[in-house]
Amino acid sequence: MRDVLDDDLAELYTVRSADDVRLARLREQLFAEPPAKRSRRWVGIAAAAAAVVMITGLVVTLRPASRDAPATLPTKPATSLQEAATLLEIGPKPTGRYQHITYRIWQVLPSTAFGLSEIGTLQVEFEYNAWVPTAPGEMVVVYRRETGQRRPMSGAQPAPDKSVGQLSLPRLWTTFCAATPCKEESLSTPLPADPKQKLAAAAHALLSPFTTNEERAALYRRLAESPEIRWDNGKVSAEGGRFLFTVDPATGRVSGMEEADVAGVTLVNGTRPTSVTVTYEWTDQRPS
Repeated sequence: MRDVLDDDLAELYTVRSADDVRLARLREQLFAEPPAKRSRRWVGIAAAAAAVVMITGLVVTLRPASRDAPATLPTKPATSLQEAATLLEIGPKPTGRYQHITYRIWQVLPSTAFGLSEIGTLQVEFEYNAWVPTAPGEMVVVYRRETGQRRPMSGAQPAPDKSVGQLSLPRLWTTFCAATPCKEESLSTPLPADPKQKLAAAAHALLSPFTTNEERAALYRRLAESPEIRWDNGKVSAEGGRFLFTVDPATGRVSGMEEADVAGVTLVNGTRPTSVTVTYEWTDQRPS
């Protein structure tokens, strides 16, 4: 091996006699140092990264970003309220100090809600933000505000600087909780037997930021006991009922609600008296 290297070097480069000693030393260092051994730790990590686990017909490739990173099994989207309940129960655990839930609400209101005496109707957008701590004994923060977005519908309209009265704010839930642990009060009331009333009675608990995943899963199963309460690709409704809920098939969480009608209000075709979009995140920050 050493002779072959010398021949190759001689063909490529002309070696001056003054470089013979330096070249000989470099050659000795090259052949004297043993090759570094491959770390067993890296061998193990490489093997783990390429491992394929067969579990009940699912093929899952484990590619941990770090040695402590958990492997995540894929889950199938829910096709019923029962399956959505299971997704909630096996869902990811808290990854922050607070669960931050945002509600974007479009509400049809009469102009009298703004202090006007003239008759009129309009849609008003609200934003509710709730920060619910994961640890017990910590303060809950809930902010409610108008976003400034309005859609005139008919009749007299309030001036842009006029705000809606507190009593006219949309009531998505009625429970008050100052500090954790929080309990959604409506869960203690038995649901009526009539499917339309059953879904309506569950509305506050389905939307409340104080309903836990386990409590919401149990509520899903009670609603599913009535065949008249239908699931259509995440849309949950009852024939002739007032409410239509949207459940995310990927997570099992309630992601929206629409109200079908409201007494005494004439609406433009396609306009809902109330529509709500709900989003969730875990965070370590909250407003003081």
